[in-house]
Amino acid sequence: SLMYLNEATLLNNVRVRYSKEKIYTFVANILIAVNPYYDIPKLYSPETIQKYRGRSLGTLPPHVYAIADKAYRDMRVLKMSQSIIVSGESGAGKTENTKFVLRYLTSSYGTGQDIDERIVEANPLLEAFGNAKTVRNNNSSRFGKFVEIHFNEK
Repeated sequence: SLMYLNEATLLNNVRVRYSKEKIYTFVANILIAVNPYYDIPKLYSPETIQKYRGRSLGTLPPHVYAIADKAYRDMRVLKMSQSIIVSGESGAGKTENTKFVLRYLTSSYGTGQDIDERIVEANPLLEAFGNAKTVRNNNSSRFGKFVEIHFNEK
């Protein structure tokens, strides 16, 4: 909704939102996330999951759940695979946001099994290879991750 979209206005908008504990910002269908390095109450609650389920992108405040829901619904409607790319610096919160996407998809559209937990539990094994200590992160990954989820009609 910014009248002028340039680097300065975008960064100022992100800074202002962050100061109000609004860590997510939309730029069209791209989600910018700023890691707060602490828990924000109810940001990822089951009630929040329900609130975003089936809602069009932009009708609710920016959130990782909105992106996950759009990808799922586009997959169903367009009958095409969808991708969510999570990118950022070390310590930016990529792993956490990936967990939230998985939790949203399995909670909203899964079979009720703890599939997200099973995927997340496999992560430390994958992270054991290629990690190093950095200034920002004690266990920083030196490689990208690829998570592929298959859905059937159920």
